[in-house]
Amino acid sequence: MAYARNYLEIKDKKIPVIVRKYKNSDKIKIYFKLNILNISMPRMVSKRDFENIIKENEDLIYKQYNEIIKTENSNIKHWYTGEKILYQGEFYEVELNKIKEDRLQISIQEEEKKILINISQNLSEEQKKQYIDINLKKLFKRNTQVLIGERLPFWSKKTNINYSDFKVGDSTSQFGSCNVNKKELHFSNRLIMLPEDKVDAIIVHELCHIKYANHSQEFYNLVKKFIPNYEEIDKWLKQNAREIII
Repeated sequence: MAYARNYLEIKDKKIPVIVRKYKNSDKIKIYFKLNILNISMPRMVSKRDFENIIKENEDLIYKQYNEIIKTENSNIKHWYTGEKILYQGEFYEVELNKIKEDRLQISIQEEEKKILINISQNLSEEQKKQYIDINLKKLFKRNTQVLIGERLPFWSKKTNINYSDFKVGDSTSQFGSCNVNKKELHFSNRLIMLPEDKVDAIIVHELCHIKYANHSQEFYNLVKKFIPNYEEIDKWLKQNAREIII
């Protein structure tokens, strides 16, 4: 498989796109994953044919992208008391307190299902949002590292698939990826927002890529061997993608 990431300019929009070419593919698929347009196609498709396909679908692509951006903007967190955010599969309520001290403190109250934020009253609304965004992502990253550190060894042993290392980053376009050559797994810090069964499915998905680098039927058969309801979980992740945003 070969892939390239770039942008498509359609009308007044610059749309991020990932193009994947598969040696054994016999058809072209065009779909959005969050706000990124994904195109998978046979390796031998010519540049002219590719451009014609985009031209034929550009009105639909443009319409879908605008709808996605509109939805994403409505889901942007502003960090006011009463706002809700997913954490370990449940909605936690934000409680914001403005304090005199020049500091920011974020804590997760699991029993009360709250995310408590204490922040300096001297900051502007823009500064407040920026500082909370940055530090909440750091907190979610640390907690995701702990979660993956617990679940990944379990699934590695159960699947009998070894990995070399794992890393957690800030990806918003995918929940996980696999560097097959290095046997290194990468996960999004958003995994801490998910129920444990969804986290397990993502971990198994990436582990199985060490055996199968593509999304062949053999790959999905292996995933479903350990996660029989994988299709149901994948559907849930797609349906709830707009909520799984920091």
